[in-house]
Amino acid sequence: MSSTSPNAKAQPDRTHAGAQKLYFACFTDLVETTTKDDIERAVDAHKEWLAEMEATGKIFVAGPFLDENYSYSAEGLIVFRAETAEDARELAKRDPMHALGLRTFRIVPWQLNEGTMRIEINFLNGVFSFG
Repeated sequence: MSSTSPNAKAQPDRTHAGAQKLYFACFTDLVETTTKDDIERAVDAHKEWLAEMEATGKIFVAGPFLDENYSYSAEGLIVFRAETAEDARELAKRDPMHALGLRTFRIVPWQLNEGTMRIEINFLNGVFSFG
């Protein structure tokens, strides 16, 4: 495994097939001492931050992980569009959940090679589907 500076500009590994688009996965976990009340107090600011990141194109996808019963597991994932791992880290630090110490996170470079994404919008019938 080669070591790369966290400030190095993100470049996909071109030895693999596919789209070779590079993103940064932010795995986020609840701090053990965080309470439900702590989360409820920070959730509005967290949603505002997510809306800002989405509006500025800095988030590719985001959402919580679910447990085997499809219930919230207290873990989540944010996939950032960023130039470097350090840029992604700085974005994650601004999430109120992280800034307030309610959640921890780790950044992992992620290369999108394969997959299919379908988006359907039917204006007449008000249908939107994603999958």
